[in-house]
Parts: sequence; structure tokens; C-alpha cells
Amino acid sequence: MAVFTRKGFGEATVADIASEAGVAVGTIYNYYRDKHDLLISLIARSLLSANLSEILGATEATSDKKIIESLIEDRLEFGLANGQRFLFLFFEIQRNSKLRRQYLSQVVAPIISRIENLLQSGIKKNSFRPTDIKIISRALAGMIIGVMILRGLEQKDSPFKKSRSKEITKELTNFTLYGLVKK
Repeated sequence: MAVFTRKGFGEATVADIASEAGVAVGTIYNYYRDKHDLLISLIARSLLSANLSEILGATEATSDKKIIESLIEDRLEFGLANGQRFLFLFFEIQRNSKLRRQYLSQVVAPIISRIENLLQSGIKKNSFRPTDIKIISRALAGMIIGVMILRGLEQKDSPFKKSRSKEITKELTNFTLYGLVKK
């Protein structure tokens, strides 16, 4: 991932990656078709963590509010800790249609599907109001991705500093669950 972050996707070569990893170029091609597959695999492994799977696979005993809070907290902690590493990705996928398609199908779609299932379950249990889960799942993911991008762009001037991750989690969870309007 470091080579991609340092050089950008277009300039990074499989030879650069192999050299940094201390393996032969052929070894990489034994596992990946090309650098697109390698990058998507690295991203998927990072983003689709065991912790995220545990959160999205929570049992009926866990409240839907707690699941949403845990999801936001986990993704924010990941994003705030790794924002600079992945900031280049958000710009690269805009320029590279093959990379964008792979990212959407292999990383984003599985996460969105799990969030949709979570929302649908909450609606069935009457924890959440009926809503368009396709829109809301993407809005939730977009909010978290947006925070990651802004943190990376603003850097030291960002209000999204890691030392405030609990406060940010609370604010975003309350915003997600209750909105802005006073009742």
C-alpha cells in the first residue's frame, strides 16, 4: 500500500511493489492478475476487517442503536488512522474506470449490502422508521467516507482529530439516528 500511496496508482509498478515487499515480481503475479487486483485486495483486506464483519453480523441481542454506533466508531477510527494512506484512492478511482468498477464491486457493494441488511432488520424490529434502505445505506457510508476525505484534506487543521474520535462518533451517531430537528 505504501508504494501506491507514495507514487500514486499510475506511477506505481509491480516491480516497485515487489521490491518494497521483498519478493520477486513473479511471486506477485502468482496471486494477482495485475496491479488493479493487488490494490483492490489490499484495500478489501483493510476495509473489510474482522471487526467490521463482527459489527455487521451482530446478534439480535445487540440493540440497533449500538450497532449503528459501533459501525460509525469502527469506520471513523479506521479512517482517521488510515486517511492519508487511502486519500489517494478516492482520487485515483475517479480517473481509472477499471479500478473504480473493481472497488465498487469488490469493496463497496459487500459493505453496502451488509448495511442494507442491518437497516432492513431494524425496520422489521420497529427500531427504525420505514425508509429507502438503498439511499440511507449509501448516505451513511458517504458520511463516513466524507469525514475520511475531509480529514485527509484538512490534515492538522481538521476538527476530526483522532483524539476526539469518541465525540465525533457520538455526534455522527446522534445525527444519523435523530437528525437535526428538535422534536
